[in-house]
Amino acid sequence: MFKEPVRSTVRLLKVKTDGGIVGVAQIGGFMHSATIAFIQNDLAPLLKGKDPLENERLMHQMMWKFNTRAHAGVWNFAVSAIDVALWDIKGKFYNAPVWRLLGGAQQSIPAYITFGLRAYSRDELAEAAKYWVAKGQSRLKIQVGRLDIRGQMDPSGAGAEHREDNPAEDEARLRAVREAVGESVELMADANCLMKYDAALRWCKRFEPYNLMWFEEPIVHNDPHLLAELRKQTSIPIAAGQWENFFKLCELVKERAVDFLNIHVLSVGGFTMGMKAAGVAQAFNLPVGNGDHFDFHLQAAVPNGWRAEFHVNNWLMWDVLYKEVPGPVNGWVSLTERPGLGLELNEDAVKEYRMK
Repeated sequence: MFKEPVRSTVRLLKVKTDGGIVGVAQIGGFMHSATIAFIQNDLAPLLKGKDPLENERLMHQMMWKFNTRAHAGVWNFAVSAIDVALWDIKGKFYNAPVWRLLGGAQQSIPAYITFGLRAYSRDELAEAAKYWVAKGQSRLKIQVGRLDIRGQMDPSGAGAEHREDNPAEDEARLRAVREAVGESVELMADANCLMKYDAALRWCKRFEPYNLMWFEEPIVHNDPHLLAELRKQTSIPIAAGQWENFFKLCELVKERAVDFLNIHVLSVGGFTMGMKAAGVAQAFNLPVGNGDHFDFHLQAAVPNGWRAEFHVNNWLMWDVLYKEVPGPVNGWVSLTERPGLGLELNEDAVKEYRMK
């Protein structure tokens, strides 16, 4: 799948109780150094000696101590990681998996593979798509919006106004995948918030013939108003929300900016706030999906949990970092009955790859 080794960085968090239970999570999002410092200097002293089973009380205290105006950013990433670890502790304490403690709506959920990396050529993209379909996977996602206005690969460095304005190459890449896998395979596209409105609309119009299940985060900053306008102009369903906090997710729903709400427990405020966001989505008849191996528990917990994401890079990393991570089988992932998150760290791998 890759011509050269792919490097990825993971920031692990462990929360330990006086009873010897250890909860595990990862620090997501951005501004990692500041997030780690906030956890060490502010949140850890606040939480020391508290009851780890009181998720709602602790979330309330962390909010009103450090984030009374509900800003996003460092607070969200730090609190999200801590809350995920606390739910891991709770599951281990009660000897039950987190997805059951949260609601237990469904043990198996449909899964898709994010395989269509920007570095692939058209031919490589088509070959990779056929590889995953041959493995039994029937839902695939590709990344689009690859180039800046100089035609250089720049997936995150250029602002929306300095990106390519011609969707021809991305349409050709999408067409190559559709022709390679046929009409029965579900396809999605993800622009990672890289486009201004007019560009996103051009991409949508060029993509409409290829029967996409959704176009994910096409517009810069996940602007709710512009996403709502885009929904009115295209037949392609819109998905968004992956790195947003609870209040931004509510805004996306309220503005009717999305057809699918993408909730990520490592940014929304862990499972405690993720369940609230899923409830808001359900009230508006919206399915939820996306994320990673932590999010599977949220999606399995609620009846509107709809799609579990396996990003190829992250999935390969999980298999190194953890033991026995559930994988997709014929387009579905089934959660285990192991307590907590069901994850056991591969301590040998952690030791081997730990950054000095």
